[in-house]
Parts: sequence; C-alpha cells; structure tokens
Amino acid sequence: MTGNALLAWIVLSTGLVLVPGPDTVIAVSYAVRRGLRDALWAVWGGTVGGVWYIALCGFGFLTVLAAYPTLYTTVKIAGAIYLAWLGLKLLRGALRPQPDAVAGADRQISDNPFYQGLLTTVLNPKIALFFLAILPQFVGAGPDAPYWGMLLIAISYAMGFVWLVIVAIVAARASSAARQTKVGRWIEGMLGVAFMGFAARLATARSS
Repeated sequence: MTGNALLAWIVLSTGLVLVPGPDTVIAVSYAVRRGLRDALWAVWGGTVGGVWYIALCGFGFLTVLAAYPTLYTTVKIAGAIYLAWLGLKLLRGALRPQPDAVAGADRQISDNPFYQGLLTTVLNPKIALFFLAILPQFVGAGPDAPYWGMLLIAISYAMGFVWLVIVAIVAARASSAARQTKVGRWIEGMLGVAFMGFAARLATARSS
C-alpha cells in the first residue's frame, strides 16, 4: 500500500467520523443523561467494538458475512432490535424522567454505557459491509492485504475515538444545566427518535 493510498484513507475516514451515526448518538445520550464519565465509557465501548471488525478482517470473516445472506440478515435484525430498544428507553426516560438517585443506581449490564457502546458497534453489519466494499481499493488482494486492512480499520477507529471524546466533552458541558429539566427531556426524546431512525434504516438495509 502506498503513502498516497494511506493519505486517501485518512481523508475518507475523516469524512466518515464526522458524519453522525449510532455511536455519536449514544455518546451524546449518556453525556446528556449521566455526564461525561459515562459518555466516555460509551465511546470506549464503541472503540473496543472496532477490534471486532479488525479481527473479522484479519481472519477473512468479512467475506463470510457478505457471502451468507442469512447470517447478514440475522445480525442486521438483532442490531435493529437493539437500536430500537435503546430508542424506546430514551423516549420513556424523556416522558417519565427518573430521580437522580434511581438513575445513579441503575448500572446493570442492560444500561451499562460500555456494553451499550460495544453492542451498538458490533451489531451493525453495515459497518462490516462498508469495510468489505472499500478496503480492497486501498490494500489490493495480495497476501498482506488482511494486515493492511486491519491497520486501516484501526486508524479509522482511533480517529473516531478522538472525535467522539470531543463530542462527549462538548455535549456534557452544554447539557449540564439542562439535565433533568424540560430542555434535557426534549434532548433525550430527540435522541430516542434518532435511535429509532437508525433502527429502521438498519432493518431495511440490503446486503448488496
């Protein structure tokens, strides 16, 4: 892989990172509801989820996912259901906000920021298909292609981590005065709608 190809990948990754997706929404939702600490845990969970795609690339499983429509559909449906569940939780929280004490005690796995960030990334097969479609244009098809692919995916997620940390910090500071107010509830509701939209898009996505 040439230096020009690496530079082109960095430019492409910059554009992808700046486009809001489920990882951005989940980081902002935790920043709004619980503050910076939990938002950073959600960001870290999503970044660790990137290791899953690095492994898929290294072991050639990206091709397997695209080759078996049933497997793709299974992962897609699971991801859509999960995103819809997150959206419903946010909408319910906006309509019936919990006291701080209750929200602070609610730390089970089902509402753990790290695991939610992780699952949001892992259960999105569109990410895998994107890498499958775009990576060959940068790494070719030689014996070293999987290793270069792993490196490029790692670069994308490293850039995404830095950007989402910035987003989380800004969102946490901007929402500190609005949390547990009508404004905070409106923000939480809009984030819930965003998750429902992502769920609908994922559920209707095709493997080709």
